[in-house]
Amino acid sequence: MDLPAASTPASALHLVGCFDDPHAGAERELLDLAAALAPLCRVSLWSVLPPHPWYAQRGVRPVQAFSGQFPQGGVLVWGGAHVAPGLWLRYARFDRVIIQCNLAAWERLFTLIEVFRDTVKQEPELVFVSSSLQLTAGLPGRVVPSPMDIQPFLQVGRSRGERSGPLTVGRVSRDSPDKHHPQDPLLYRMLAARGWRVRILGGTCLAADLRGVAGVELLPAGAEETVDFYQSLDIFFYRTGSTVEAYGRVIVEAMASGLPVVAASQGGYAEIMLPGETGFLVESQEEAWDALMNLGGNAPLRTAMGRAGMRQAEQVHGAVATQTALVAYLA
Repeated sequence: MDLPAASTPASALHLVGCFDDPHAGAERELLDLAAALAPLCRVSLWSVLPPHPWYAQRGVRPVQAFSGQFPQGGVLVWGGAHVAPGLWLRYARFDRVIIQCNLAAWERLFTLIEVFRDTVKQEPELVFVSSSLQLTAGLPGRVVPSPMDIQPFLQVGRSRGERSGPLTVGRVSRDSPDKHHPQDPLLYRMLAARGWRVRILGGTCLAADLRGVAGVELLPAGAEETVDFYQSLDIFFYRTGSTVEAYGRVIVEAMASGLPVVAASQGGYAEIMLPGETGFLVESQEEAWDALMNLGGNAPLRTAMGRAGMRQAEQVHGAVATQTALVAYLA
């Protein structure tokens, strides 16, 4: 489909986030959104915190209100309810304000909406990354899957062949306890006892439970490039603890990389997965174990689900889907 032009040739989109953690999904979402919008309008990236050097190298600028360095005019895209607003918003005079709803933290979101009503004197538009998130919030808005570039992961999937060595299951996340289910360490011990290899990128926070367990590898977040990490796996496994995944970008990355996925049934990614085709959604430790054993003993099923996941990921995040998603920001 053809995209509409920005409201005027001079229109600019300002994307504002925290950008202090290079492994945070919300800020990676803003980077991918900026890359997709850049050919269509002027885009700038701003951080309300001192940006991590990794982000600074990609053009993210710090908001410095007292020196007059902050976004002004055009369209403001606020990167989530976790991004703290500042008094500089009173002087920015935006044409439109869009809030990315990518966190299940409703009190923060409602407070943020009131702040924008008071400071910018506008009713902010809401963009939700999943239908379940919008339904839970009970607010009007558009549902737009989290923007992301899946092409590097599809290349991994297309080149995937039979791996040698022990069967390997793994996952990717921030290195934080809330990103891991309380029963995960026991499950990993059970898999390792069967001769499986377990690789957790962002798993050093589990060291107290898993340090020294043969076959379990706990890596700091960012220790490997994610595209390379997915190449080392046969199955992707994902559950969280107190954190509720509004979307779960890593699930899409794993699917695009040709991996069958076993994941908890709670999360925005459940709207993208096709249970029984791209993997399994589970609700208990027993279901998680059964799904992993089913995949572990059936190489043709792993291959079939991996290929189905690639097709589904491309349908949701391919070029056509991305163009459709950008209408929410340019219309």
